[in-house]
Amino acid sequence: MKILAVSGSPRIEKRSSTLKLVKMVAENTGCEYDLVSLAGKKIHGCMGCMGCADDNICKLKDDLTPLRDKIAEADAYILGGCNFFSTLNASMHSFLERWYQFRHREQNELWGKPAVTVSVGGVQTEPVAKILEQFCMYNFIQVVDRVEGFGAAGCFYCGYGETCKVGAIHAVHGDGFKITEDNTPCVSKDAACMEKACQTGKNLGKILKNGHDRSKAAQEVRESLMARRGFKKEDKAL
Repeated sequence: MKILAVSGSPRIEKRSSTLKLVKMVAENTGCEYDLVSLAGKKIHGCMGCMGCADDNICKLKDDLTPLRDKIAEADAYILGGCNFFSTLNASMHSFLERWYQFRHREQNELWGKPAVTVSVGGVQTEPVAKILEQFCMYNFIQVVDRVEGFGAAGCFYCGYGETCKVGAIHAVHGDGFKITEDNTPCVSKDAACMEKACQTGKNLGKILKNGHDRSKAAQEVRESLMARRGFKKEDKAL
């Protein structure tokens, strides 16, 4: 069993709470995994050109191209993103948009595979969690658990966080706040969050090792998606 673990954060490893959580989940699965960071990668969003409709292969050539086989061959996913402007950050959004190439004409390469979502924010994580789950549902991927944690807003690193009157630090802490290593948020300082990531990884490993029923999972996700969108339920199974 092989897991594809993706950190969609554009930040360097030292500053990326998303990468830290994704890695913690992956390390505790007890399974082989590929850890991919999107930091520094050039991945264009879906253009809607429909060039993938004939063969389910995206025709755009960029840093996603060599990752396609990893996506297709993985038995499960750990998908991490962070909150930029109250939504999923752009690099992870573009990465997941390009999974559209797997959806045409009942192509079921991803259907029913289990996934864990990892969501990080300076203040909110829920917007990210919802979008990650939505992308999974579009591909009939079953989200079996999610991990959420709080990291540092960019204001902690920009060089002006202590004096800027419109930044996150001033909004939360007011005047006179001094940035130090100790008060800069990071998930690695949150024992409960890291333990949640650890246990989530172990549970994902158990799901894979105990024989995950992809057909049943895909059907459940499909029915849930149809219900959410108010579509008429069909009796035909996938």
